Amino acid sequence: MIKQFKYMLGFIATISSYIEATTCYFPGLEGLEGLEERSDNIRIGSSGGFQGFTMPSSTCKSLYITFTKTASPVEPNSIPTNSYRGTGDAPKLPSTLKDIYLMGDASDFPTLVVGNTRFGPEAPAESPSTYALPTPAVNTNIHFLLTRGPTTSPLLWFQDTLPGGCRLIIEPGSADPFINVVLPLNGGDILIGAPITPAVGFSDLLASMTRICDIQRHPKVPAKEAYLKAVMTLQETTVFPGHVNGISLSGAHPVTFEASSDLVDPAANSAGAGYVIAAKRTLGLYSSHAPLPAIASYMEPGGTSKIIALKKEPELPITSIKRDKK
Repeated sequence: MIKQFKYMLGFIATISSYIEATTCYFPGLEGLEGLEERSDNIRIGSSGGFQGFTMPSSTCKSLYITFTKTASPVEPNSIPTNSYRGTGDAPKLPSTLKDIYLMGDASDFPTLVVGNTRFGPEAPAESPSTYALPTPAVNTNIHFLLTRGPTTSPLLWFQDTLPGGCRLIIEPGSADPFINVVLPLNGGDILIGAPITPAVGFSDLLASMTRICDIQRHPKVPAKEAYLKAVMTLQETTVFPGHVNGISLSGAHPVTFEASSDLVDPAANSAGAGYVIAAKRTLGLYSSHAPLPAIASYMEPGGTSKIIALKKEPELPITSIKRDKK
């Protein structure tokens, strides 16, 4: 009897160990008095999924999602996310949810969502991705504050492309989340507070946006630290349709600015590759820690565009990531 009991305990321990090693989504507590946020956890492990996800209530204004690795070999998600319905658009997160924070170790996130279908011309919009995170609502702030970023570009972060008015915010200290797959393609803003390197294809994505997306330095990063913390390293010739304000650029590739913009301490290889300024537009350059490098500039015919050296730090259009309350 004792021997059988020991075998039973061993069997339970084995099953428990297996369960503890699977990928699983754990929603945090809600409903406590005065609490307007929820802290969720995604345990990354063997085959599982985000089926444990639950929609935040209307009282939840901020959702914190932390990725936690286990010792188990990581496998693709095999269970649809709880917000997935199989037909039609997957429901978006509540419009009352204003901020989503993605934190922790997301190095294995690409493996979790590898079974999804990428959105785009080859994937109809009525087929929401099965295994990704639920899609934010319009005008949501999406904050990345990752201790470790994906080891490769994930296929996607959310089940659908971001709706209009979303802000993609790379918080100071975050690892690079591979922004190509989470751009606000329907219009919005990008705030950069940590070094990022968009993948090849970034320029085409900017051109394909249904509404122009502006890019700027995170308001918590001082201008004198832009070349370290708010630097975008380009890997291809790039055209910015919208305003670019207060960031630093790196990468030996020509850049075209179609809207008036300003840069802080651009890298020598970027400045040397050349800046094209559209007609009737201005590019301001500000030096905060060293003399500006030699600029190879190309103006539109007619003399209506110009590059100027700024004597004072340019102001940021967005000075706070908190939106005005309606």
